[in-house]
Amino acid sequence: MSEKAFRPFPSGAAALAAALLAAASSAHAGAPRYHLTRIDIPGAQGVYANDINDAGQVVGYYIDENYVQRPFLWDASGVHALALPTGADPDTEVDGYASAINDAGQIVGYGMVWDESAPALLWNAADPSAYQLLSDDPTLALMPYDISDNGIVVGLKSGYQTGEAFHGFVWTADGGVVDYGTTDTADSSINASWNAVNDAGQLVGSWNYQFSAAHASVGTVGTPEMRPLSAASDAVESGATAINAAGVRVGYMDVDGSGDAVPVMFGDEGSVQAIPGATLGLAAGQALGVNDDGVVVGRADDFSTLEFKAFVYVGGQSYDLYAQVDDSAGFDYFLTAKAVNASGAIVGTARYGDLQVGAYLATPIADDAIFSDGFDPAAAAR
Repeated sequence: MSEKAFRPFPSGAAALAAALLAAASSAHAGAPRYHLTRIDIPGAQGVYANDINDAGQVVGYYIDENYVQRPFLWDASGVHALALPTGADPDTEVDGYASAINDAGQIVGYGMVWDESAPALLWNAADPSAYQLLSDDPTLALMPYDISDNGIVVGLKSGYQTGEAFHGFVWTADGGVVDYGTTDTADSSINASWNAVNDAGQLVGSWNYQFSAAHASVGTVGTPEMRPLSAASDAVESGATAINAAGVRVGYMDVDGSGDAVPVMFGDEGSVQAIPGATLGLAAGQALGVNDDGVVVGRADDFSTLEFKAFVYVGGQSYDLYAQVDDSAGFDYFLTAKAVNASGAIVGTARYGDLQVGAYLATPIADDAIFSDGFDPAAAAR
């Protein structure tokens, strides 16, 4: 989800310091606390939450009892199936994926009609039973990953079953699908994708040579090109995954050249800063979401030990989100924190049972003024 209003972002290393200080000054002093809600779908073999908007509507996908992937919308009234196209053979199962939702209730994702097409889809939360195709060209495989509040869709584009490299694409209601290519369109071995966009049209993504590490990229809606974030980000593993209204970009980067990429904030002109404590004692991680208040969420991981945690960075400090919730809701641990909205509500995935995957919503519990400095009877009486 992208934020509503654009505020110019200061340049260079000063931008990072400003972003980190703003987050520190806007949050309460103590550790954050969250109420945990489990997003259950009857019969599902696994549930994956991808995004949340400011109204608290959540989108993602689940694996049904036949192991078919189904896109969903979840809100206060429960789970709503998102419609999918059918194949030439009506008995062909169609998989679906919902990637992102904006504050207008527009949802983007894609279907996968095996051996036929991979259409990009636009739904509306007001009527989940209908969808719009982003392109009528069946040879295109489009995978949208984000939609701004003013309806700009971005993601990955490929020629279906042609072997063509992946390119970043931008879709608008007026202009349709526009190919933004890669960081070097003369080199057909480069793959690329846009991961996020804000209302100002600032784009973030990644590019890579086939079977090689990714590198962060940037661009601007209206200028069909992709640029490397910096020489430094091109020299090591990196990726830009999310951007807020102020242009604060987050992602991951092998900052110290150790081989482990960690959660970072990117500034203008390629400056970068590791998010303090975001790996939660593990080897690596990724920042995956950021809101306008500078709250960052993501994942800490160590694939050598198969350890995973979800982090939230707020008030200048990183926290293990699982340790801050009021109840485990049957989950053994969190795998990731995927997105955060303006209210600080977080969605992500968790493990339970026999390595099964479930989805959660973590809602901030407001501080009670009468307990802010110990119990104050006078405050309680007011």
